[in-house]
Amino acid sequence: MSPAAEPEYQIVATLHCPDGLSVLLASRDGAALALVESAAELPDAPPRSAFRHPLLLAWQGPVRLDGKDYAAYRQDTLQPLRLKALPALPLAERIGLACDILEPLIHLHASGKCLGRLYPETVLSDIHQRVALLGEHACQALSPERLRQELLQAEQLLRWLISAGAPERECDPELEQWLAALRDPAADAGACRRALAGLQDWLARHQRFNRQEGGRAALDHLLQRMRHAPDFPALSQAIAAINKSNNADSERLQALSSAILKDVSLTNKLLKVVNSANFSQYGGAVSTISRAIVILGFDTIRNLALSLLLFEHLHNRAHADEIRDVAVKTLFTGLLARSLAPACGVREAEEALICGMLQNLGELLCVNYFRDEYRQIQALIAAGAGVDQAAHQTLGAHYADLGAATAALWRFPERILTGMEPMPAGAVRQPQTGEMRMKALSSLCRELVCQLTQSGIDQADASRKLLQRYSRALALEWAPLERELAQAQTLLSAYLAELGPEAGQGPRSQALRLARLDKSAPPPAASAPRPSAPDPTRLQATAGSAGRIAVLSAGVQDITNTLLGDYKLNDLLRIILETMYRGLGFDHALICARSGSDLPLQARFGFGEKVELLLPALRADIDSGDSLFRKALERNADMLIDDIDAPAIAQHIPAWYRQMGAAHTFVLLPLTLDKRKLGILYGDRRQAGSLAIAPEQLSLLKTLRNQALLAIRQQPAKL
Repeated sequence: MSPAAEPEYQIVATLHCPDGLSVLLASRDGAALALVESAAELPDAPPRSAFRHPLLLAWQGPVRLDGKDYAAYRQDTLQPLRLKALPALPLAERIGLACDILEPLIHLHASGKCLGRLYPETVLSDIHQRVALLGEHACQALSPERLRQELLQAEQLLRWLISAGAPERECDPELEQWLAALRDPAADAGACRRALAGLQDWLARHQRFNRQEGGRAALDHLLQRMRHAPDFPALSQAIAAINKSNNADSERLQALSSAILKDVSLTNKLLKVVNSANFSQYGGAVSTISRAIVILGFDTIRNLALSLLLFEHLHNRAHADEIRDVAVKTLFTGLLARSLAPACGVREAEEALICGMLQNLGELLCVNYFRDEYRQIQALIAAGAGVDQAAHQTLGAHYADLGAATAALWRFPERILTGMEPMPAGAVRQPQTGEMRMKALSSLCRELVCQLTQSGIDQADASRKLLQRYSRALALEWAPLERELAQAQTLLSAYLAELGPEAGQGPRSQALRLARLDKSAPPPAASAPRPSAPDPTRLQATAGSAGRIAVLSAGVQDITNTLLGDYKLNDLLRIILETMYRGLGFDHALICARSGSDLPLQARFGFGEKVELLLPALRADIDSGDSLFRKALERNADMLIDDIDAPAIAQHIPAWYRQMGAAHTFVLLPLTLDKRKLGILYGDRRQAGSLAIAPEQLSLLKTLRNQALLAIRQQPAKL
């Protein structure tokens, strides 16, 4: 062995292990080292190990001091557990350290190796409770005798650690059973794995985020103020209606479809998600919500609708500037979680979107309903306070308290509630369930998004620290994080473009759109959006006739399948309008009907921008005057009006229609059954001459009208 010169090492402390060997804490050329005494002569250089584990510290080489052989390890910010003030650590953190000690032992035992020495002097940790084990230089082949010795050492070390240095103290019975199992003479190589599972189960149960107590007073105050807000009852009713649809039977499927179809914006956003690349393998565009439920499953569509409904509602409040900034951050957190899901081993990508968005629910509620308090919180943050500290000081609860308690009040599914919980401080441990992995992913995305919106920090350094915090839980590398961040930014820009020019103008929104993890690196090449199925939510100029026909045909098939089963008439009519709206790119699609033979024609429901304002205005007296609405019904004739100001047409446009100011071109499809004038299907576009319907499209449009008549014939009393 090549000896090293003694004067190069400055000995800081000497620790004596129970087996008589020593651990020296030393420094050399500014580097902090741990020198572990070896009972046997060491080779000139460490051999390449085939059983590397991130918590098993690799030794650097041999050192001879005072005639003794030592293995040198880089210590950096780590300190032996023997020097740690264990009583100052909460029990949960001590148990977390115990879990971290067991992980590399399990790995070694599975590789047919054992560490051989496991003492408070040979286990290191840092201020963030990250653990590293010394002893790679002394690893030996596993034998029953050596396994028995290592399990006994592990039991003694864990008992000492959990008891904060007082192993004689009585232990929690739940923990005692797992510690006692390690010293069982019949214990095998799986003992460490069973002990780890038991300790992690204890942690999961005792570190459960308290949704009910975290901010009870603040939550009650929040709810009281929200109840008096004019828009909150509608939001609560919509969320409750969707959450109430909790069984995937036929009746519940119809109820869920109806709840979603009542909100055009929600329907559009939901179908955009459904028609993303994640679902393109299902073959073609999904043109109706009913088909989306069949393809993706009841729970997926329900949960997605809940999150998008919340985002849309809170994004469009009156005091929009502040809200849009938080709402965009909320959306971006979800998009980032969905983009990162495959790289992090999370299979439910759309659920990741939901959990990511709901991570910011508390702040979103605060900026909406606690507006003055929100500004106070922002002022405290600007003065140097942390977000949690500022929120708690102002509201009496953290944002997470408010978000989780409100989500529970709105009866979000338990899996979603778990996924939106924040992770405790320190290194995030390896998750044992899919729910915990989802929780880790959504929490990572929330922390990263908050970091990216901060100015004056080294983003590259902060990002590396964040990756290190989550390294064992998600095994996420730098390159995938950069790539998926860029992808999420591309998706965010596409969403913001749809929301209008005022969206995405806030400081945090701008920061997120331009954020890069490493500002010193050259700008990444613009990533093309992932290929996706055609988007049927709006008619694009480049869609062409074939694209329109495909959407209309899909809608006809959806409705045919619905007619063959049980259905509610209004639900089916909504699907017909939905198909018209998307298939022909109408700005508005409505159904007008009469409640009785002597009553005017009245718009009932429909899709389109500010459609709620058109519904009461579109009221036609078809038994008098010379309007096109009356002519269409009397003659049972389909009409396409290219320009309401054309000389031959202008005199037949009623005054009430011009007062609406909705559109300059429209189509009328009469609903006449057995000479009864039941109503009209109406679709329009604002710009004159922009509504061109090819013969095949017109044929499919008439098929939709005939399907509506068939449904009305089967349920005549329900129109």
